[in-house]
Amino acid sequence: MKIPTISIASYNITRLIIGGNPYSGISHQSPDASKAMEDYYTTNQIMSDLAQAEQNGINTVLARADKHIMRTLNEYWNTGGKIQWIAQTPKHTEYSDLNDYLQIIARYNPIAIYHHGGTTDMLFTEGKLNTLKKNIKRIRDLGCAVGIGTHEPHVLKHCYSEGFDVDFYVCALYNHTRHREMYLSADRDIAVSAIQSIPTPIIAIKVLAAGRNEPNDAFRFALENIKPIDAMAVGMYTRYQADQIEQNAQTVAEIIRKTENETNCRTRSNGHSGSRRRIRCNGAR
Repeated sequence: MKIPTISIASYNITRLIIGGNPYSGISHQSPDASKAMEDYYTTNQIMSDLAQAEQNGINTVLARADKHIMRTLNEYWNTGGKIQWIAQTPKHTEYSDLNDYLQIIARYNPIAIYHHGGTTDMLFTEGKLNTLKKNIKRIRDLGCAVGIGTHEPHVLKHCYSEGFDVDFYVCALYNHTRHREMYLSADRDIAVSAIQSIPTPIIAIKVLAAGRNEPNDAFRFALENIKPIDAMAVGMYTRYQADQIEQNAQTVAEIIRKTENETNCRTRSNGHSGSRRRIRCNGAR
């Protein structure tokens, strides 16, 4: 079963994107859990997971632009992998000049680069968000699609209302900036309300609340509340469930198929046609 795609700039991106936090040892659970991820995710294991993602119709990975990830992706592509990369800039403490670091990222041919959400939120709090504009221009000059990440729905709305020149946003369903590892249902409701109000494509993250949510219910909630032009990035940890990538891909494809069928039935019964934007289902890159 193929996973429908959305468009960001000139790229077709599956509505389920594989997230890279596990590859970088970011569990959002505990130091021990993060170390276990680091131990498990050797270069070969990351490459194996990316190959599984492609085999199951996922055509994009969203991952940090650190040297470990970039070297691994380079090796994966050199061995024939085709997965597209959406690069997240590292935290502001991990580079001395972002413009210089963007040039390093661009060498590894991401289709898109987006600004780290926690750093975006910090700049907003400090009244320095407009300093992002030169970095956004730099990303566009490098030939990549441009995005901004945030964990704060009001920052998402601010960036859109201020007309930041971006192709997409990345928005957490839970407010990690404000509540850290507390995953509150009220935060999720606020986030999806903001996502629905903005016509730009948005990639939802923290869909599973870092493994705290039951996958079927969490995927259904996200897909029923984000827009048809939106996608979601989900970290998948295969150490304890070897077929997790396959199961997630099948679940998401099935939920989307059922949602589309329900929408089509309602549309026909109401005597309307095409009231919801049609989603391409060809799985093309």
